[in-house]
Amino acid sequence: MDNPNRMVTLTSCAKWILSGEHAVIRGRKALAFPLPNYENSVSLAGGGGFSPEADSEDSRNILVLLFEMASALTGIPLENMGRIVMICSIPTGVGFGSSAALCANVAKVFKYYGFTGNVLALAKHLEDKFHGKSSGLDVAVALTNKPVIFMNNSIVGFLEPSFWPHLALTYSGESSMTSRCVESVQKIFLNNERLALELDDMMDQASNLCEKGLKNADFCGLRDGIRLACEAFHGWGLCNEPLKRHIDSLLLDGAAAAKPIGSGLGGYVLSLWEEQPKRDIYLTLEKPYM
Repeated sequence: MDNPNRMVTLTSCAKWILSGEHAVIRGRKALAFPLPNYENSVSLAGGGGFSPEADSEDSRNILVLLFEMASALTGIPLENMGRIVMICSIPTGVGFGSSAALCANVAKVFKYYGFTGNVLALAKHLEDKFHGKSSGLDVAVALTNKPVIFMNNSIVGFLEPSFWPHLALTYSGESSMTSRCVESVQKIFLNNERLALELDDMMDQASNLCEKGLKNADFCGLRDGIRLACEAFHGWGLCNEPLKRHIDSLLLDGAAAAKPIGSGLGGYVLSLWEEQPKRDIYLTLEKPYM
């Protein structure tokens, strides 16, 4: 830590997942990208004792809980910190990783105040509070602000696409609870382990197709990967009727492929296009800066 009286602002971005959802928890490959349109920021002003602030009482309570957890894990007392102000523009329950960005920022704060351990592991442990068991994928993107290739609970590389197709996000109209979706996938393992493993394999194959498609400028390969990832969501039972209707509307509008970007049962949907979609409802995804 440098001058403790200097105002410092730390930021962690939102994310969107191209492929690998759910299966990544069991060590399969996943590809995820930063979404700089939305971010969580924490401003620090040293001195005066620990004083957290947020835009709502609920957000402040969550912030205090995470700081207390991080303090217990790192051994860094909260008394060493001062005024902490959190501002977040990431919507919750839509697949943008709002909890991951928050946990990543808390981990960054403790690094600033002297934590020398694994910041990714700390952020992941904090995010477990939200979802029961976090893969670490979301916090990896939030910490690095780079497109990551994630596998076996760690970053195995950063993806540098050789081309960038027309990709867009649209809101399905419903929010989603990650914990509920994770429980749904876990039930398949309890009732039909063979099917569960086949779906994990399907999502892993989708990630390989998407990675090769972006690296080799292979539009058809990327399209097939996105379609296969969507099939895995259907197999898990995570494409409810509103989400199915939304995906079908994108395909009817001309999209080559579409899939959820989060845990399923709502949130935002990724769509791939041969040409730039023209309607205002589409949030166009820009090529990530490396």
